[in-house]
Amino acid sequence: MHRIAHSILVIFGITGDLAKRKLLPALYGLARENLLPEGFRIIGVSRRGTTNRDILDILEKASAPESTENTSDPEREAAIRRIGNALRIIDMDIGKTDSYGVLADTLAQADRDAGRPMNRLFYLAIPASLFPTVTARLAEPDINTRETGVRESRFLIEKPFGQDLASAQALIDQLGQSFDEAQLFRIDHYLAKETAQNILAFRFQNPLFRGIWNRKHISHILITASEKIGIEGRTAFYDHMGAMRDLVQSHLLQLLALVTMDEPAVMDSRHIHREKEALLSRIQPPTLDKMAERTVRGQYRSYRDETGIPDSKTDTYAALWLEIDTETWRDVPVLIRTGKALARKVTEITLIFADEAPGSANRTGRRNCLTLRIQPDEGIAVDFAIRKPGFEDTVEQVQLDYCYRGLEEPVRSDAYRRVLFDALRGDATLFATDREVLECWRISEPVLNAWKEDRVPLEFYDNGAAGPAGADELAGRAGTEWLPETHTVCRFPQRR
Repeated sequence: MHRIAHSILVIFGITGDLAKRKLLPALYGLARENLLPEGFRIIGVSRRGTTNRDILDILEKASAPESTENTSDPEREAAIRRIGNALRIIDMDIGKTDSYGVLADTLAQADRDAGRPMNRLFYLAIPASLFPTVTARLAEPDINTRETGVRESRFLIEKPFGQDLASAQALIDQLGQSFDEAQLFRIDHYLAKETAQNILAFRFQNPLFRGIWNRKHISHILITASEKIGIEGRTAFYDHMGAMRDLVQSHLLQLLALVTMDEPAVMDSRHIHREKEALLSRIQPPTLDKMAERTVRGQYRSYRDETGIPDSKTDTYAALWLEIDTETWRDVPVLIRTGKALARKVTEITLIFADEAPGSANRTGRRNCLTLRIQPDEGIAVDFAIRKPGFEDTVEQVQLDYCYRGLEEPVRSDAYRRVLFDALRGDATLFATDREVLECWRISEPVLNAWKEDRVPLEFYDNGAAGPAGADELAGRAGTEWLPETHTVCRFPQRR
C-alpha cells in the first residue's frame, strides 16, 4: 500500500455544488475513520467571503444523524473539529493570474508550520473556460513544486474532459505543457464504487470465472445505468451534455474496460491502465450505415417543458451496440444503455452465458447470467435454475449472491472518499489516463456526430417508463433482451 505523506489539499470551488455534496462529506468520512495523514491541511479557495464557519455548517448538515432522539456523537464532533482545525479559507479571483500570490504564500507558510515540505493536492472543479488561466498559474514553480522523494504536487480534475475528441486532445496538450501525466488524476468516481473496485479481483482471483470469461461461454454483455430523477434544474449543464456525453463516454466505457480487459502481468496501476487502454482501442463503434440499427437516442416527454427549450434535441436516453475486436470478445454484442426519468435507479453489468446445448435450456425461459450491481444494493449475483423441492417436477430460477449490505462489518466507504484517499497516497489506479480519455471519445464521437445530423431519430418516452421502445428492439436485433425491471440483486433479507 502507498504510504500517505504529510499533505495539503487545495480545493478550488469549495462552495460549489460538487464540493458540498461529495468532496466535503468525503473529507468528513476520512477524518472520522482516521484515514487522513498526520498534519493534514486544507486550503479552500473562494471569492465569496466564505468563512471556516460556513464550511463547518455544511459538514454538520451533511453528517447530521437521521434520528433526532440521540444527537450525541463524539466521533462525529471530533471529525468536524479536526477538519475545522486543518482548514483555512483564502479569498482570490482564480481568473486573474496576479491573485495567486496569496495561495503561494499560504502554501509556503504551511510548509514552515509543518517543519517539512508537504505534498500538494489541488482539486479543480472549475469551468472549462478558466482552465487555461488556472493551470498556467498553478504550473509556476512557486506552486507546482516537485522534489523526487521529498514532495509531490498532484492535480485532481473533474470531468468533462472535453466536449469531443478535438477539445479533449486540446485539453490534454494544454495540461501536458504544464504538468507530467503522473501528476494528473482525472476523476471517474464510478471506478471508485465498491463493486467496480471488485471487478478485477472477482475476475482474476477465481479460476471458476476466469476460465469462462470469454466469447465461448458468454453470449452478451449488458450495461445499464438508469436514473429515476430528471435533470433537476441543471439545464445549462445537461442540455449541452446529454446522456451519451455525460455517462456513456466516460463512466460506462470505463466499466466496460474493467469487465473485458486482459489480465495484467502485474496488478498495479501502470499495468492495469496498459490493459484498459489496449482494450478500449479495440472497441468498434457502429459504422455510419448501421448507426440507426445500433444506436437509440431518446428524450423524456417533459424535458422540453422543464428546460424551456421547445425544440431541444438533447438525448436524456442513450443506447448502443458495440463490438470488441479481440480474440476473447469478437462477435459478442455489448449493449449499453443509460437514461433519466426512468422506472428505477440502477447501475449494473450483466453477463449472459451462452446456451451451448440448444434444446436443453432451462424451463424457466431465462438464461444463466451474472450481474455485477454497482448501485444500489451493491453486490454480485448469479442467476441459475434448480428443481423446486416437492412432488412436482418443477424448475425455478434462483439466485446465488454476495451482498455488501449483508456483511457483518458495514461498508462505509463511498466513491469520493476513495477518490481522495487514493489521490493522497498517489495511487492512480482508479483514475483515467489521457489515452483512455481519447479512446473513449474516439468510440463516442461517431455516434454523437450521427445524432447531430439526425441520422438516428429522437424517440420520446414517458417519465417513469423503462425507456424508448427502440431500446428493446435494439436488444432484439442483437439476439437478446434487457433484464426485466423486476430483476433484482441481493433480494433476500440481509443482516444489518
